[in-house]
Amino acid sequence: RVLEEPRYDAAARRAADFFMAGMKTKGDRLLHRFRDGEAAIHGFLEDYAFFMWGLIELYETTFEPRYLAEAKQLAAQAAGLFWDESAGGGFLLTGHDAEELVTRPKELYDGAIPSGNSAALLMLLKIGRLTMDHALEDRAASSFQVFAEQIEKHPSAYAQTLTALDFAIGPSREIVIAGDREDPVVVAMIHAVNSRFLPNQVTVFHPAAKEEAAKIEAAAPFLKAQTALNGKATAYVCENYVCKIPTTDLAKFHELLDSHYSS
Repeated sequence: RVLEEPRYDAAARRAADFFMAGMKTKGDRLLHRFRDGEAAIHGFLEDYAFFMWGLIELYETTFEPRYLAEAKQLAAQAAGLFWDESAGGGFLLTGHDAEELVTRPKELYDGAIPSGNSAALLMLLKIGRLTMDHALEDRAASSFQVFAEQIEKHPSAYAQTLTALDFAIGPSREIVIAGDREDPVVVAMIHAVNSRFLPNQVTVFHPAAKEEAAKIEAAAPFLKAQTALNGKATAYVCENYVCKIPTTDLAKFHELLDSHYSS
């Protein structure tokens, strides 16, 4: 997305499509490993969290609705499998359908690789913003409350969790670009987003074509109201769900992207 390198785009699609087609049970349960043509072992929290992360990055690169829909489905499934109801928040590492252990571990520490919890929390927030699913954001908020004491004692041990917390506290942005995907202005708007470092934002594309629009609207119903104005490429820049006046002017869009977040 950043380098505009089609080979990387194609490789990411192939990887995601392989997992979506070949790394699941008939009941859509994500699996952990593939070897000698066989997929097996029920996926753990990390499998769900990092695959969701990859799918969201891939959606914001390709704007293919199926990747966002898949991430949304995995988020709901992860909540059912790993959510620690007894503690009021956070995720356990193994699902309730896993082999019964003496204890079910729950890890937040971010080492060389972020923890499944910290990655999952960021994904709940991002998927929540991309689809306006407040329930996902509420789960993240309750988890921060559960983990607050241990984070406060040793914040440097939870770098990815703090990244998720920073996104949650905000301000963060939701950007919607509506129009024909081949329209030069749409292409320029997407390039404008991709050429900037905007860590606390998510971007959704709302196609003008009805059939394609229906696919993304199924995952993100709020988009029905955010359409191309007078048939022109239109950008909506929103902050915590509050949108500025939509613009069809590319220069104005650049200005909105470069403006400081409100305090």
